[in-house]
Amino acid sequence: MTPARAAALAILLAIAGALWIGPIGTYRDFVAATSDRVAAAEAKLAQFRAIALAPVETSPGATTQAVFLPQATDAEAIALLQETLKAAAATAQVEIQGIQILSSETLQGASRLGVRLQGRGDMAGVQRLLYAIDAARPILFPDNLQLLTQAQPHGTLVFQLDVFGFRGGPPA
Repeated sequence: MTPARAAALAILLAIAGALWIGPIGTYRDFVAATSDRVAAAEAKLAQFRAIALAPVETSPGATTQAVFLPQATDAEAIALLQETLKAAAATAQVEIQGIQILSSETLQGASRLGVRLQGRGDMAGVQRLLYAIDAARPILFPDNLQLLTQAQPHGTLVFQLDVFGFRGGPPA
C-alpha cells in the first residue's frame, strides 16, 4: 500500500468516525429516547385498557337503569314513556292536559319515539318537570318547549313540550 493510499484510508476512517460520533450518534440517542417514550406510552395505554375493561362496582342494592327504552313494541315503549312523564308531572305538581304521540324515526339503528305534552303549572313546577325529564331513566330528551302566560292568578303557565326517547341502540 502506498503512502497516498494509506493517507486516503486514514482520512476516510477519520470521516466515518466523525460521522459516527456526530450526527449518527445523535440519531441513535434520539431513537433510544423515543423508544423509551413509546414504551412508557404503551404501559399507560395498557393501564387505561385495564381500567376501561374492569367491571364497575356498584353499591349493594343499587340497580343499573337502562339508557334506552325497552326492546318492546312501539306501543309498549310509548306507554312506558307516557307513564314516566305522568309520574314526573305528578311529582312536579303540574297538570298534564294532553299527550300526543309523535311519529317515530329510525336513526343509526335506534328507534326514536316521542310524545308532545301539553299542560299547565307555575314556573317552579315547570322547572321541576324539566329537571325530572332530564334526570329520568331511560334517558329522555326534551325538545321544542313553548311557554305561554295566561291572564290567571298566581302566574300560571301553559306549556307544550316534545319529549323523545330511544329504543334499541346503534348497530354492533
